[in-house]
Amino acid sequence: MNNRDELFEKIWWEDLNGPRRFLSEAVEKLSGGKSVVLCLPNRVPFEKSMRDVLEKLLRRGTQSIKVVDAEKISSEPQEYVLKEFCDDKDGFRPFNKGAYAEFLAKRKGISLNSTCIWIRNASPAQIDKWFSFIADYQKFLDGKRGGVFLLEAGDYHFGKSGVEILSYAEKISAYDSFAFNIFAAADFANENHLMKQYLAELVSALTEGDVEFGAACIARSEDFLKDPEEFFNDILWEGKFTSGKSTDDIEQAIWMTQLKLIFPLVETFRRNFIRQYEQQIKNTPPFYSAPEEVEIGQLYGQFNQRRWLIAENDADDLEFYREIRNKLAHLEILSFEELKKIFEKNSRR
Repeated sequence: MNNRDELFEKIWWEDLNGPRRFLSEAVEKLSGGKSVVLCLPNRVPFEKSMRDVLEKLLRRGTQSIKVVDAEKISSEPQEYVLKEFCDDKDGFRPFNKGAYAEFLAKRKGISLNSTCIWIRNASPAQIDKWFSFIADYQKFLDGKRGGVFLLEAGDYHFGKSGVEILSYAEKISAYDSFAFNIFAAADFANENHLMKQYLAELVSALTEGDVEFGAACIARSEDFLKDPEEFFNDILWEGKFTSGKSTDDIEQAIWMTQLKLIFPLVETFRRNFIRQYEQQIKNTPPFYSAPEEVEIGQLYGQFNQRRWLIAENDADDLEFYREIRNKLAHLEILSFEELKKIFEKNSRR
């Protein structure tokens, strides 16, 4: 893993409030003696990092951790737990499945009581079996302290039980993925702050909450900024990510992002220009009574016709901002060089 990947993973699972709280809440419940089901999406962003951070947090407690790969277990959950975490089986009679959970919940001095069993890679059928066993075990504990279970599951809807359900979809919002793009662009891109903001906004519009897809775009920041459509498609071609966006959708996202960030800059220039040359504007036919309402196209037309006495750089800027405004108003996408010029005019490093 390179430093870039480590940075992205740290931002998502350790720096951002939503993902960090998702893991912290799981650890708090487990440390408090409750078993937890993590309802996760089909593709968890930086999954290995999630598990590493979660394990690091869990190891601050007193319980030992046993990671169980459900794919490699042929026996039923209750049989596996009894065999691996209960040396003293005297008096056990397996008259039904619930008997396992009851026996284990009442047994003292067994390793289960000081263990967090973390179940990964369970199939849907295995998830149902593990959840049923864990719920029975929690019921028979009846408030006493025992072992705890951490079950990774899909986005299931579980019924009421003594097991805590934490849903990724409910705890982590679209704003978290947007915040990730902002943080990642700020830490990784070498552009000024407005270009970084544009990069984050554009990536968010194109990747629609897919954090790893966003990270892949930001990792190619300079190339991506110069030709976002080409490099968006290049990343898709590599096969790790998918998108239903057509060429028109991509171009619309680029234009909308530029409109959102650049129109306010044009408006700021217009207001400042009018404030600086207000008297000339008022004294020039057609004698605007409300100069603050004069559009930038009108200002440019009056400048060309009347040759106001304005500074050369202000004249150049008036023409530039008018061209930018007209392009966006006519649904044209600005070039990277145009973006760079307007952002540099308005940015602090």
